[in-house]
Amino acid sequence: MQPILDQIDTVVRPALHNFQAAEKALTDALQSGDDSTIYTARQNAMLAARQATDVLHHLSDFVLKEPSPSLSFAKIEDVRSAVAARCVFLRTAQPVADVALLRDVADAFKHHRPDRPSAKVLVSSDVVPISIGWGHARWDEGKWDSPEQVIITTKGGDKRALWSVLQNVFDAWMALLGRPLPPISQY
Repeated sequence: MQPILDQIDTVVRPALHNFQAAEKALTDALQSGDDSTIYTARQNAMLAARQATDVLHHLSDFVLKEPSPSLSFAKIEDVRSAVAARCVFLRTAQPVADVALLRDVADAFKHHRPDRPSAKVLVSSDVVPISIGWGHARWDEGKWDSPEQVIITTKGGDKRALWSVLQNVFDAWMALLGRPLPPISQY
């Protein structure tokens, strides 16, 4: 299991931290009011979003190919199912399908338009930094006072904050691996 934990510590956690820092920089840039700074911060937030999405989603592939005595799977669907079974909304008891949603976001980033009809994200431009108003996302999911953040808009019109999806999937991995959960957003 040590190679899996090393992958999390050296690849996944740094990508999640980078995304978090990029979203904070976007909030700071918006407060500055400088158009050039805001433009650059949006670009940086999207690059960090792509990286965090990619490495967290592909942790399933890593685990499949790096079996351990306590964690071994026959196929990728088995890995995703094991993680999805532990995925809850921001540490509540409410199950959430964020493992599948993260996969859809990763596919949209990679292919622009996912080929799977079951994908909940239609196109990569449905994952962008935008401001959403009160009541337009799940309770406790968006940034306070609704500054721009990377939002996923699903085919059904639901809006989800990417940071929340990343947090939920990361927490599901920690539960699967029997690891303690650090405070939210500290990975």
